[in-house]
Amino acid sequence: MIQKITVIGAGATGHAVAGVMSMRGFQVTLHDDARFQQELDAVKELGFIQLRGKIRGTGAPAKVTTDPAEAIHGAEAIFVDVPADRHEEVARRIAPHLEDGQHILIIPGNLGAFVFRRVFQELGVTAQVTLTEKEGNFCPCRLTAPAEVTVGLPLNLKGKVASLPASDTPKVLAALEGVAEYTANQNVFEGVVNAGNVINHIASTVLSAAEIDHKGASFSLFKYAFTPSVVRCIRKIASEREAVINAMGMSVHGVPTGMIDKVLHLEEHPEVSVFYEYMDGPYALDHRYLHEDCGCGGAFVLSVAKRLGLEMPVLESFLGVAGALNDRDYIHGGRTLENLGFPAEQSLEEIYKQI
Repeated sequence: MIQKITVIGAGATGHAVAGVMSMRGFQVTLHDDARFQQELDAVKELGFIQLRGKIRGTGAPAKVTTDPAEAIHGAEAIFVDVPADRHEEVARRIAPHLEDGQHILIIPGNLGAFVFRRVFQELGVTAQVTLTEKEGNFCPCRLTAPAEVTVGLPLNLKGKVASLPASDTPKVLAALEGVAEYTANQNVFEGVVNAGNVINHIASTVLSAAEIDHKGASFSLFKYAFTPSVVRCIRKIASEREAVINAMGMSVHGVPTGMIDKVLHLEEHPEVSVFYEYMDGPYALDHRYLHEDCGCGGAFVLSVAKRLGLEMPVLESFLGVAGALNDRDYIHGGRTLENLGFPAEQSLEEIYKQI
């Protein structure tokens, strides 16, 4: 069973993963670059990560370092917990230090495996490693003090993953036994088209643009954004996406609007009270709620819809407005089928065979 885990990412998710895995007895290394020296030094100085909210306790990483060689050497599993905009940067930093047999798990996946694979091929990496994507994040969480992370929901080590190529998934699941109780997606596409944050974040953030600009650090999406008109737009996007998922030969996982429904009826769902109170943000529109969810899951499912001859007018409109807000072309510049290397003449069936 895996014992040595390197967690890459000194943000909230990285702190949560490093803290939880340390609490559970794994030998954990927490790594990021010098931009995050302050956060890493706080963990070093305190000696542990304090977990609050729905996960309580302390986890002491065995090592905290900005040195990628030190972080990667000897790791059996490498958990990459950074926003999608950082995938290429992280891939380039760790590429020279990879070793045979290591398992790279990208949390959340967001089609990052394609980015890592391209970078590794470009740099001539010869180490035999696996690339796997988790559907969704490890847990909802926020940094609430130096070396302290507040978690919004109880720990759930279950979830769905897929490797690139999918033929590696059984091997990875076997390696992760005792670390997490993950089960297999058909391929990495199945995880990204079911990403909950495409439903939760895009329309609500765009329609809250003025309030986000005004409130800044005091804004909280789950407290202020989900008005009846916003929720109508969200449900239309969910319906559009469901049609695409079905046409892909896949199934919708869970209830995409489940968290929104609970937040709207807090008196009936006290289990989400910590989530509601502490999972704040976004503080600006230049934020992963748009960059990641529009540029990855949103752009991808729209490109699949077009390949299948389906329309997603509501999602496409929101991606266009989000792009205008941030001066980005999410629709054509995101992680679309074409930008992942699958030309327009390729059918999904042909693509599935390649991944």
